[in-house]
Amino acid sequence: MTDDATFRGDCTRCLGLCCVALSFDRGPHFAFDKPAGEACQHLAADHSCAIHERLAAEGMAGCARYDCRGAGQLATALFAGLDWHDSPSVQRQMFRAFGLLREIQLMRLALRCAGLSPQALEPSGGWTLATLLANGATALATARASLAAHGSARRLAS
Repeated sequence: MTDDATFRGDCTRCLGLCCVALSFDRGPHFAFDKPAGEACQHLAADHSCAIHERLAAEGMAGCARYDCRGAGQLATALFAGLDWHDSPSVQRQMFRAFGLLREIQLMRLALRCAGLSPQALEPSGGWTLATLLANGATALATARASLAAHGSARRLAS
C-alpha cells in the first residue's frame, strides 16, 4: 500500500463516525451485533473508544484492524463544529459524507497504486460538503472508469 498519512485515519480528529455509521455482525471479529446508525456501546462521550487498548482481547479485532483511510477526519472537518448528535438531519448528512469519503479515499489510493493521477477525485477548490454531496458519486464513477481503462490497457500491452 502506501505510508502516506493522507490515507490513514486519525481518530483524534474524528467524531467516532465509524463507531456509529457502520454496522457489524457478531462473529469472530466482533463480540456483538451493531446496526448502522447506532453508537457502539464502547464509544465514549468524547468520541473515543473506551476499550481501544484492549479491542482484540474484548472480541473486537475487527475494530482494531479497521482504518477509514482518513475519511473520518475529512468528514468531521466538512461539518466544522457540528456533531452527529446535533440533529437527525446533521447525522444523515454526516454519515452520507463519511460513506462517500470512505469510497473516495479508497479510490484515490487505488488510482495512486495503479500509477494514475487521482485528479478526477479532486475538485479544483477541494471538497466541501456541497461539492461532495453533489459530485462525489460522479467523481467516483469517473475514477472507476479510469481504473478499468487502465486495467484494459495493461492487459492489451501484455
